[in-house]
Amino acid sequence: MKKLLLLTAMLWSSTALADDIIDTHLLNEMFTTVNNEYLESVDNTELAAAGLTAIHDLDSKIVISKGSDRFYIYYNSQINKIVPFPKDTASVTGWVDTSVQVIEAAAKLSEKIALQDFQIPDLMMKKMAAKLDPYSHYYSEYNYEDTEEENAIYTLYSDRKIDDILYLRVRIFNKQTDTMVKQSLENNPDVKGVILDLRGNSGGMLNAALKVADLFCDDEIITYTAGRNNENIHYYTSKEGAMYEGPLVVLVDGETASAAEVLAGGLQEQSRAKLIGTRTFGKGTIQNITQMSNGGKLVLTTEQFFTPSGKIIHHNGITPDVCLMPDVDGTCPRISRLNEDADIEQAVKLFSHIK
Repeated sequence: MKKLLLLTAMLWSSTALADDIIDTHLLNEMFTTVNNEYLESVDNTELAAAGLTAIHDLDSKIVISKGSDRFYIYYNSQINKIVPFPKDTASVTGWVDTSVQVIEAAAKLSEKIALQDFQIPDLMMKKMAAKLDPYSHYYSEYNYEDTEEENAIYTLYSDRKIDDILYLRVRIFNKQTDTMVKQSLENNPDVKGVILDLRGNSGGMLNAALKVADLFCDDEIITYTAGRNNENIHYYTSKEGAMYEGPLVVLVDGETASAAEVLAGGLQEQSRAKLIGTRTFGKGTIQNITQMSNGGKLVLTTEQFFTPSGKIIHHNGITPDVCLMPDVDGTCPRISRLNEDADIEQAVKLFSHIK
């Protein structure tokens, strides 16, 4: 009997302290940051619902179901508690309070939740960030890895001559890329054309891609970025004094993404290059890192890229001038063409039509 009373007292104590344990400041910080900085307007109802699924991950007996104006808390497949949405669904404070109410109710039902409720805000942030888009993430203090240095220490690059055409293959943009391209151009000053192969290029460092643009363009807008409602516009322009001004063909495919799409779109719209291949991937957003108060890092999509004429790259991709695999309706699909040597042959033939 004494053991039972002691266990009951422990459970009561753990749930009674929920207000002190749950980091409401962190929840408020998450909702506020997303509402203020994310590229698009957010639905706080969906955001909260996504975050609260973390409770089920801790105890599968508890399910949080979203209704039209309230959360239903199920325990062992039966409704045990109802928590209404805040009266002002645009209120960050309201959603923080509602989330805390749901967490507290779950802690009263489950010993697992009661013992781990201090973790839930951190776990919620992972769920909420993942709800936004595939490129937004939350990393706790202990599992964040910065891959920029990794991109900086290796290069996937090759060059070769095809008759009097210089072929350059760039698989990723990093700190060595522009140096490698520049060296190839210096070693082959008399070529009659250049093929820049960006098939399978997932992007990498934007600044590196812009430095490559400097080698081919003379003071041209390559891209610009803007945040929500097209605010905070920033233009990226090539420098004066292009190293190579001759005919240029860029190979792209369905795996050409991010910084590679930015470069291809800029070269195309400034009439600097002809694009050949298939429509690119359509990853045209920028992620910024916010240091959170608990030591974690929130990687959040805050801006997107546009071509010089104002076309949105994200989701749409870049359509080449010459589509090698058109659909029956005439559109150009996203298809991987990474190892198709026939594409290179088509690019070589294209030079006869470029003046």
